[in-house]
Amino acid sequence: MEIEIKFWGNIAYYSPEARGKFSLKKSLDEGKTVQKVIEDLKFPKELNYIITVNNRTIEAEYFLKDGDEVALFAPFSGG
Repeated sequence: MEIEIKFWGNIAYYSPEARGKFSLKKSLDEGKTVQKVIEDLKFPKELNYIITVNNRTIEAEYFLKDGDEVALFAPFSGG
């Protein structure tokens, strides 16, 4: 299956594979979770981020499906 991962803010800086990119297309085996994909991208464990799949906030244990669009956002606040 194939998914697309989009990186917002400076989040891509923390992954050697994602650094300098706005998005990646990945071919995955069936049954992968978002958490496993994040681990494969070697993001630091202490990094905080918000995850969406197909524009919906999800938990890291979500099982990905072919064609899913994953987005990772650095936490933000405003006034």
